[in-house]
Order: sequence, then structure tokens, then C-alpha cells
Amino acid sequence: MPTSLILCTRNGGARLGTCLDHLAALDAPADFEIVLVDNGSDDGSSRQRLADFAAEPRHRARLVDCTRPGNGAGRNEALKHARGELILFIDDDCYASPNFVRAWQQVFADRPLGYASGMIARHSPEQSWMGCQQYIYTWDVPAYGYPRRGLIQGSNMAFTRACLDAGGAFDERFGAGTPFAGEDWDLSLRAARAGFAGGYDPRPRVSHDHGRSVAEGEARDLVYCHGGGAVVAKHWRHSGPLVAARWGAHELARIRGNVARSQRFLQGFRDFRAQYPGPDRTEAAWQPA
Repeated sequence: MPTSLILCTRNGGARLGTCLDHLAALDAPADFEIVLVDNGSDDGSSRQRLADFAAEPRHRARLVDCTRPGNGAGRNEALKHARGELILFIDDDCYASPNFVRAWQQVFADRPLGYASGMIARHSPEQSWMGCQQYIYTWDVPAYGYPRRGLIQGSNMAFTRACLDAGGAFDERFGAGTPFAGEDWDLSLRAARAGFAGGYDPRPRVSHDHGRSVAEGEARDLVYCHGGGAVVAKHWRHSGPLVAARWGAHELARIRGNVARSQRFLQGFRDFRAQYPGPDRTEAAWQPA
């Protein structure tokens, strides 16, 4: 299956260089391509790193620029240029294993999936587990099922082109660089509602060098909880209050006993509704032309 890998960055720093080194070392078929997005870097080095990589002959790669803020916007810009039928996404602080592309292709050959997430390993024992998942077993979400928050993570996820065409691209109100995290959860919810099966498979692996301590990881978790509440608020109108209420209740039950996390989840719900008080526009209205 022709495959594209999308990497969006803004001021990626030294970890971006290491990420690109791992991409250069990928064992991938000839029709594989990489789409790099500079999302407004101003550190004087990140965009040049991307340009230098795109000029190398190891893999077919192209560099595009996106001036709209947010990781979701950058990924949408990349989707305009990506040619693959299977679209892979990683973050700029993630280091892909050498067989990453072929492992993802095998996952989608083995299972009738529209979307999935892979293993996100903790890069070092000093870093927080937050943002990582190292399950050694597979996880299936049936068509029209419920992909729980955190199962599909933008650090290592894949969607078929057909799934993205049916479910819609990224909602640019969410993601790094915006007030609300959760663009990956929102996208997987829409994919499931569009009738696609999803899941988790440990074979495609990245090492996540996020650099956060345990305390910093706990603080980051509150950001994710806030974004989760915002996603439920969006779907309160987009998917209907009964569906969204069921999702919200499920997520609050998962974090029961943690007052801070529950409060941030509910605050995200309120903040999104306050920022977008009217009837939610169609998905198409939130995507680039």
C-alpha cells in the first residue's frame, strides 16, 4: 500500500534532528514518501534542518510551510500533498524504529482497520510515562465503537486515506499550538462514527523523547484532560448530546477519584462551549480549502 509519513514541527530543536536521523534510516519501499511541515518555526534552525533532509536522496521527501497555528493545521496542509493510501503520523520528539513503515503496512494488511495507534515507548527511565503506551498486545475497536481517549495518539498513529476522506481531516481548533489538546481523539471518534474499525498494535514502534519529568508529566496530563472535555463539548453538538454525554461519563469514570483531573476535564467542556457558543459548523468549515 503506498504510504506517506507526515511530520509537523515548530521549533523542534535538537530532538528534531534526531527524529530526522531515524527517518533517514527507515527501511521502506520505493513508493514511500515523507511530507515535512514547518509550522512557523522562528528558532533559526528547524526549517533549515527540514530543508536539508528534503534535499537528501535517501527517501522521497518534500517540505511545505503552514502559517496557520497549530499541529492540526500543519497536518492538514501536509494532507494536501501526501499521495499515500496509508498516512502515518509522528511527532518531532519521536524516534521511529527502522522497520516502522513496513510494520504499519503489515498491520493494515493483517487487520481491516481504518485507523490505529502503535507503540510509544518511554525514551528514558527518568522521563514520565505520560504520552507513552507500551502494551504488548493488540487492541480492537469495532466499527461504530468507542476509541477511548488516549488510545489513538498523534505521536504514532495511522489512518487510511479512505478513513480520512469519510471522517474528515483534523479540526484545527485542537492540537499543539491551540488552546485545546485532543485533535487525535476527535479524529478517531469521527472515524469510528463513519463506520471504520480501529485499534492498537505494538509492532510499529517509536521512542518518545518528550523530556518531561514525572511532575511535568502530571501537569501535562491536566492539559490533556482539559482538551478531552473540549472534544466532548464539540461532539455535544456535532454527534449529539446523548452520544457525547456517554463519552464524557466514560472518561470521567476512568479518572474518578482524581479531583484535579476531573475538574480540568469539566473546565475544558465549559471553555470550549464559551469560545464556540453557537451551533457547531460542519467539519468541512473547519478544514482548509
